Amino acid sequence: MDKNQNNEQQQIVFHPDFFVVPDNGEKPYLIGFSCKKCGKMWFPKLPICPDCWSDELEKKPLGRTGKLYTYTVMNVPQPGLKAPLAVGYIDFPEGVRVGAQIDMPPEKIGEIKIGMELEVVAGVVRQDSNGNKVISYRFIPVC
Repeated sequence: MDKNQNNEQQQIVFHPDFFVVPDNGEKPYLIGFSCKKCGKMWFPKLPICPDCWSDELEKKPLGRTGKLYTYTVMNVPQPGLKAPLAVGYIDFPEGVRVGAQIDMPPEKIGEIKIGMELEVVAGVVRQDSNGNKVISYRFIPVC
């Protein structure tokens, strides 16, 4: 019998090549990509370097924290997401800017500030059309 027929929800990892959740209990981190030829770093992986067109790429972990560049709050998000939902772009020390959900309780969303330090966490980002929980990276304020 299918798990969904049992009304049990599955967890699905959205793009497992985007981030790593270490088995040893360490905090999760994003996977950046660096060009071996020119050193340009980016996220997520592209087939070739956007600067020099080289296909010599290597995986490199990004730092676990970054600074909030900008954000918005959606009060009417797409299906499968709960409102209000904060999303933003975070600048990492490696020169990479990454967009994702900012995990804040609705009553604390007003405390989000440009420049605040955020860290990568793994968590449910939405439900798919079958009601399964989709897991990916999110950001939370550094305490």
